[in-house]
Amino acid sequence: MSQVRTPRPVTLCYIHGFLSGPTAAKAQALAAYLKAHHSDLTFYSPDFPDTPKEAYAALRDFCQSIVSPEHQVVLVGSSMGGFFSTLLGAEFNCKMVLLNPCTSPQDYFHQLIGPQFNPVTERHFELRPEMITFLRALDEATVVRPELTQVYLGSCDETLDWRKSMLRYNACDIRFIPGEDHAFTHNFAALIPSIIDFALAR
Repeated sequence: MSQVRTPRPVTLCYIHGFLSGPTAAKAQALAAYLKAHHSDLTFYSPDFPDTPKEAYAALRDFCQSIVSPEHQVVLVGSSMGGFFSTLLGAEFNCKMVLLNPCTSPQDYFHQLIGPQFNPVTERHFELRPEMITFLRALDEATVVRPELTQVYLGSCDETLDWRKSMLRYNACDIRFIPGEDHAFTHNFAALIPSIIDFALAR
């Protein structure tokens, strides 16, 4: 007699972007939606360092602690968190939902070298020139997994060039949202049901 396979429990992890944090508006919106409609799902919004090398190391450790054959982990990455989620999803074989993901972050971060302040976490930190080499190496090693990836791009992204993401993720399920900005401030809540549908699809 063949055994009936039970669905794996699903865990959603929101990976915030640069100069953001675990209490970001999108993280709170996701948590509220899951509490109201999918209380059986586990939700994390981890805190991690602001500097890229330390952030990536912390996120790898986090994924190693929660990924297992018994659980389906879905990474929801915003901006720089989308860049990290692309790398981590490929490494740990996780589904990824990317919200205006950053591509080739070294092209943006060279303008940010020096002292920084994260208004969400209220942390001061400094970006050093050597991070550019680190980011370039990560970017060149990026592997896109179309079968695991859904991408949301806002046509009015004022921070990143959505055309770069359109090219990188061209084989993925891309949802192009007219009029939306980088943070999806206009109506992120409307996107959450399709994000959850993708997360729960077997």
